[in-house]
Amino acid sequence: MKSVLIVLLGALCSVQVAATEIMDVRWEPDIGVIHILLDSWPGVWDGWRFYLNGVEIPMEGGFGKPVIRPNAPLSQPPTGLFVGSLPWLSGLEKVDFPCCGTIRLYIPGEGYTNEFHYNLADLGCRTAAEVECPREWTVHEGDLVIREGEVHTIEGKKFFQKGNVYVREGATLVIRDTEFMMARGGVSTVHVYFFVEPGAKLIIEKSTIRHYPGGTEAGLICVMNRGEVRIADSDTEIHYLDMSDGASLEMVNSTMVNPIGGLLQVTGGKTYVVDSTIGALGLYVPAGAHLTASGLHSGMYFERWDVHQLIPEADYELVLERTTLLKDELKGEYRHGPYERGWIFFLDPDSHVRLEKCELRKVFLEIRDERAEFHDLKVGTPSSLEYRDIVLEGVTVMGQWPFEIHNSHVTIYDSNYLFLQPSGYSIVELVRSHMVEFIPRNFFGTMIFEDSSWTEAGEIIGGVPYHSEANSFSMRGSLRIEGLRENLQWKDAWVRREFELFLVDERGRPVQGAEVRVRGRSYHTDSRGHAAFWLTFNEENYAEPTEVEVRLHGKLLARTTLDFFSPSPIELRVTSPPF
Repeated sequence: MKSVLIVLLGALCSVQVAATEIMDVRWEPDIGVIHILLDSWPGVWDGWRFYLNGVEIPMEGGFGKPVIRPNAPLSQPPTGLFVGSLPWLSGLEKVDFPCCGTIRLYIPGEGYTNEFHYNLADLGCRTAAEVECPREWTVHEGDLVIREGEVHTIEGKKFFQKGNVYVREGATLVIRDTEFMMARGGVSTVHVYFFVEPGAKLIIEKSTIRHYPGGTEAGLICVMNRGEVRIADSDTEIHYLDMSDGASLEMVNSTMVNPIGGLLQVTGGKTYVVDSTIGALGLYVPAGAHLTASGLHSGMYFERWDVHQLIPEADYELVLERTTLLKDELKGEYRHGPYERGWIFFLDPDSHVRLEKCELRKVFLEIRDERAEFHDLKVGTPSSLEYRDIVLEGVTVMGQWPFEIHNSHVTIYDSNYLFLQPSGYSIVELVRSHMVEFIPRNFFGTMIFEDSSWTEAGEIIGGVPYHSEANSFSMRGSLRIEGLRENLQWKDAWVRREFELFLVDERGRPVQGAEVRVRGRSYHTDSRGHAAFWLTFNEENYAEPTEVEVRLHGKLLARTTLDFFSPSPIELRVTSPPF
């Protein structure tokens, strides 16, 4: 009997389960690889083993074979693995690796992970494998429109929606017992929308609502509610849900959270949330209303709370019962920037606000038809601001400083993580400042920069009624644009941008009288070696290189290229110009 127990114990040890688990397996369409996400990184890499459908395969298969490596340098550490090919990281389109099956890992010192079933066939996976994967998802390409008088029910399905959802007046959309996933499809913005019109209904019951997990197809899910929305017993990755005048929302035993969002944005209507969790709460303070708070912070549980306890004159209804507002614990690249956690306020310029020593994610300021200046607005550190009857003292903003600027002249000095939304014929000047997000809306004015930068996010879009009908504006001054090539969205809009060029010799002396040729036009450097020229960009050419050629006495001195993302001013250093 003792020997039998020893054998059984040995067998149990041989299938030791690792502390690390596979959480998800995704297709990354932009690079054509499979992405394995882990719940933690074990801190070791040597000796890992990979099992596909129960059979061990090499993790370094060589050219034409699957190669499995961490998705980041070990020092970061990684969050998972890529399955790709050589040269690293190449796609799987010519590699025999199935789009469905099971994956399991063996990690030295820990043992085996869970066995994870995956099926990416409906999600764009394309490899050279001949395995026929079962179709699990109903895929709808293009906008889903529920018309007046129609009751459309999606029940008991995996439903993949590529595009916006429109629930027209008098229509009802019911999503029940369903895994509902959304991607951008042909949508030009980084958000993909449910539009619930007045008199329309959106009902979500016992379902999950999530965004497509990766690549440029991914879109953050938003609900623009002007009708009636009910969410019950559901887990959602809704990025933000906007409540307008006349709208109603009932949210029961549900979550509205994603890794960077989950904002309930209330500017009107009637909202009731019970036994639920949200990532952020955005409240509008209307004209004439008062908001006074000290020590406000994220990470709160509301047994029962009415918005009028904070904003007595709020012209909308909001009640939270047994509901949690998540703590702002975003880290790393999400610590600061255009992400949603904790408290957000939208302040009418005629509101009366006193906020002291509060921790907020964002404070939206609206500037209308006037001239204004702001100084030293920073994230992650206490900042102060006075504008009309809005006073912020020692307030720590963690995300960004947003401004809506309507036909105004606004100058901002020595500030960072600005989110600017100019419109009309506004003039906006940034001096020694940093803009993290830029979304012009029907903007025909001018952006002026002095030793400033723009990073991370932006949308220059026209012809989209719910976003912006048109944009055609100018940019000039000293500006560095970084990290925007993959993130900037551009459609049906035009920007005239001035570039300044300084031409110097190898000793740093200005070169005067040189001819600068750009797009068929000529300019000449002055006594400072300076020349300036304007280029017009649109969605077709903003990322295309434009050649700049510099000649002196007919001889070529220098040649370079630039596009919308190039810095200005540009310094060109030439060797021994032919004087």
